[in-house]
Amino acid sequence: MGDQEANKEKRTRLLVLPVVSLGIAYLLLLGYLLWGKSLGLTSATAASLTPTPVDLWDAYELAWAAAQAEAPDAQLVSASTQWQAVSQDALLEGAGSWTLVFYSPQSSQVLDVVVNDDVARVLNRTQAWVVPLALTEGNWRTGPRDALTALLACGGRTFLDEHPEAVVDLHLTEDSGEGAVWSIVALDLGSHAVLSVVVDAETALVVSDSL
Repeated sequence: MGDQEANKEKRTRLLVLPVVSLGIAYLLLLGYLLWGKSLGLTSATAASLTPTPVDLWDAYELAWAAAQAEAPDAQLVSASTQWQAVSQDALLEGAGSWTLVFYSPQSSQVLDVVVNDDVARVLNRTQAWVVPLALTEGNWRTGPRDALTALLACGGRTFLDEHPEAVVDLHLTEDSGEGAVWSIVALDLGSHAVLSVVVDAETALVVSDSL
């Protein structure tokens, strides 16, 4: 009976993960669209302004230094990035910018740090009413290439071919103490077609996927 309950709870958790990742993606996409609209950027213009890829660990070290300057006890909670109208090759080359979120237990505040052009900036500080899970060290330090390869293998190649203007959102978080996971969502804003994949950051195995 105990094993059945445990299996049921595990299946429920796996079903919830893609929904959570989709919610995160929609919020990030909304901010992206509003930002692009305010600057008058078209997809062609955005593509021409694509920055040089920055390694996740390099971004983390820059962001950690910036967070520590404001909160010496800051702990990494998540990392995320986004691409628009990206080719498969460019997707695997890496991201030009990262947003890293840190939590300060002493002040109960969350710090949003953006890294691009080898510069880290603390853009926002908010009060946290729920203590977020800190990311444990592991294979996520090598970056998201394996997770993105998994996305392409789970229908991502076809999706990007059929939706060349799609936005791809990637989010790294700790999964309820079970380890870090990559949540990746590809969304075509015109047709609302969605592909989502959750990948174990330690093993690079696909936890769940939906199309």
